[in-house]
Amino acid sequence: GKSTAGRAILRLTPTTSGEVLFNGLRIDQLHESEFIDLRKRIQVIFQDPFSSMNPRMNVRDILAEGMIALKVEPDAEKREQRLQALLQRVGLEVAHLDRFPHEFSGGQRQRLAIARALLKDAPVLILDEATSALDTESERHIQAALDRVMQGRTTLVIAHRLSTIEKADIILVMDQGKIVERGSHAELMAQNGYYARLHSMQFEEESHG
Repeated sequence: GKSTAGRAILRLTPTTSGEVLFNGLRIDQLHESEFIDLRKRIQVIFQDPFSSMNPRMNVRDILAEGMIALKVEPDAEKREQRLQALLQRVGLEVAHLDRFPHEFSGGQRQRLAIARALLKDAPVLILDEATSALDTESERHIQAALDRVMQGRTTLVIAHRLSTIEKADIILVMDQGKIVERGSHAELMAQNGYYARLHSMQFEEESHG
């Protein structure tokens, strides 16, 4: 249910009931050109964002293609300087520009996805299980980079690992496709309900793992 909700926002999954609103507008009633314009303002980071990408494209190709498409930096020399600064900002080395995403670890691929999100600079960010495949130590480093990306943006974080959403303003807890609780982390823990039980179970698993 969690990822389905995220896909519904992008009109990748049709809705059978309810409404998806963006600034008060139903997205299923937007004309195609209007939705394309809306989609430009949304950046998504999936669990494995490069699984369907051309394997012959290295990191430089991927980011440079994005810059050209977004008309961020038309000058080739300045574009290269910006690429290097972008990698360093997310904790990757300049030498990684000549490597391919399939050669990266899960954490490095997520850093590259974050670099693309910074490049687009969209006001809305959707993170769909972006750190679920990472070990706890890798997740901490990625989360620090994500925290920087989320500043000043509306961010929807879809996650099973609750440590990634503890700082959220509002947490919606889903069970069997329905929202069963909502509130901040502190409020939900104080309720001692479903969220609190899940949180305690995950904390125990991580401390013993």
